[in-house]
Amino acid sequence: MSTTHSIDDRLAAILAAILCDGDVPVDDLPATQVVERVLYHGIAGLLAGRLAAWPEAIAAPLRGQARAQAMWEMRHRVVLGTLLADFAEAGVAVRVLKGTALAYDLYARPADRTRGDTDLLVAPDTLVRARAVLEAAGYQPFYDDPVAPGEARLQEPWRLDHADGTGHEIDLHWQVFNRRSLADSLSVTDAFAGGQPLPALCSVAQAMPRHLSLIHACAHRAAHVTSPYFVGGTRHYGGDRLIWLWDIVLLARALDTAGWEAFAAHAARVGLGPVCAQALEDAQARLAAPVPAAVLARLGDPAAAGPAAAYLLSGNSVDRAAHDLMSVKGAAARLRYIRDRLFPPAPFMRANYPETPRAPLAWLYLRRFARFAGALRGARSGRSRS
Repeated sequence: MSTTHSIDDRLAAILAAILCDGDVPVDDLPATQVVERVLYHGIAGLLAGRLAAWPEAIAAPLRGQARAQAMWEMRHRVVLGTLLADFAEAGVAVRVLKGTALAYDLYARPADRTRGDTDLLVAPDTLVRARAVLEAAGYQPFYDDPVAPGEARLQEPWRLDHADGTGHEIDLHWQVFNRRSLADSLSVTDAFAGGQPLPALCSVAQAMPRHLSLIHACAHRAAHVTSPYFVGGTRHYGGDRLIWLWDIVLLARALDTAGWEAFAAHAARVGLGPVCAQALEDAQARLAAPVPAAVLARLGDPAAAGPAAAYLLSGNSVDRAAHDLMSVKGAAARLRYIRDRLFPPAPFMRANYPETPRAPLAWLYLRRFARFAGALRGARSGRSRS
């Protein structure tokens, strides 16, 4: 392990201990790296109440970040609440997903749940109406043509640049997981069969039931082992962010006996037991998540493991791509899927290579192919050693 990774791991352990109310001094820690790690882990808001006792070199930038997030949150709540009311008036049922759902359900202050957008789920048969609502509200699609065929696309980003200078991004989903191979793990029918009201957001806002949100949170971490995410414009891989584990902690605290039973039953039924067990064990070990031993035992049963768990725990982007391709029905659709994966729209490519904003598009595609070729070589090497 490199020295940088060793320091990052040490700081992550210290930050986790602080989140668990540990009295851990930070005076002797490198200020720049502490700030960078807090921002990477997305926990500046959660630590805001402790900053008065910290060195100013650490406290000042984190205080500024927490303040900026709080100001954005105040505006985003109004904008999002208005949009959700517009959806309701148009007869489009919506479920708020991921960070925003948890921010307004379980976090004491929604701004403490750092995020860059809001994920909304609609049923596929209401997608046309949902797009019309977004357009009428002034949102612009990230892609040039949101209705163009896109076999590889299961969500699409929309953005509102408000007159007050704030920007608000909506990721519109018509499948809970943005992975074709996971379509049956959490279906749209599952998501809309029940709801968790979010009155702190607005009167019509609803999330998925908490036991399903916990499954989603566990699988989300595993998905990012091979799928990139961006923090401050930098590409990252892995599921080690503390804010994601804190989501799991809060969900675990919120579930009652019936909720845990529903969670374990669904995870086992769709074959995600090992994925959920791994996430819960990490949250328990690092952040003292209260997880019933019987639940972990049930998730560890071989009967709770299925193709979905193998897909997420493989850690191999090539194998995942192959599984996703095979989940597409029909030769013509598969050809379109391959095309869309190899040649995504230009805005997508620009967003995925923010460090080179002026690079020719052809060069970005070459970088994409090179990364895939490297993953393919790594997959073959791993198989040869096994």
